[in-house]
Order: sequence, then C-alpha cells, then structure tokens
Amino acid sequence: MASVGGRLASVRYGGSLLAGMGEWSMSGFTPEIMDDTSFGNTVKKKKQAGIGDAGNVSFSGLYDSTDACVARIKSLENTDSEITDLYFYESTSVFWRVSSGGALIMSKFDGPKFGKNQLATIAFAAEVSAKPMEKITVS
Repeated sequence: MASVGGRLASVRYGGSLLAGMGEWSMSGFTPEIMDDTSFGNTVKKKKQAGIGDAGNVSFSGLYDSTDACVARIKSLENTDSEITDLYFYESTSVFWRVSSGGALIMSKFDGPKFGKNQLATIAFAAEVSAKPMEKITVS
C-alpha cells in the first residue's frame, strides 16, 4: 500500500493559495440507512435509503493578517454564500473539490488564536451540500 505524505497539503480559494493553510480534513459521504425488515424476518434487514450526508471539510493553519484570500473567506461570515471553488490539495497534482452541482456552505469562521511563544493559527469549516467531494488528478 502506498502512503501519502502531507508536506504538500494546501488549500486554494479560486486560483489563490491560502497562506499558511496546510492542514485539512474531510469527513466523507455518509449514506442514510433505513429499516427494510419484512413480516416473518427473524433478523432486521437494512438498506441504503438513497439520500446521504455529503459530509464536511475543515481546514486550518498559520494566521497571516495580510492574506487577501483569508480575508475573502472571512467576508462570507453571516451570509448565505455558497462556495464552489475551494480546492484541497494533497500534492501538486492531486486535489479535492465539491462535485459539479454541489457547493460548500461555510459553517465555522474561527478568529485567530495566539499563544505566548507560538505562531498564531486560524481555522475554518464548511458543510458539503447537494453533491459529494471528488478527487481530481492533474496529468
């Protein structure tokens, strides 16, 4: 099994790199399961209901107060904006994005966190809506 290192991880909004954002994660798709037990069954039977939760994404990293990309994301606070151009890179040639017809709904806008003798950090999260995330490999 091949493993993937995280040293090239990054987040891009449109074509712009979010400075310092080197940590991200996705929860993945979770299908809804329903009971499909019939009269006479001795063990419960279940099946996928066809509708599922497309999951969520979170990303965090070092806080850069001069980064225009972070400011663009922060400007979405308290709006109904949907994002379709947020990209999560695992390497220079492989990234994840929401599938066509889907969107990301921003759900967390952390303020910067400061600690004595530490670099400041910031974190964000989004819910995936209508379509799941997809992996893209650029050749």
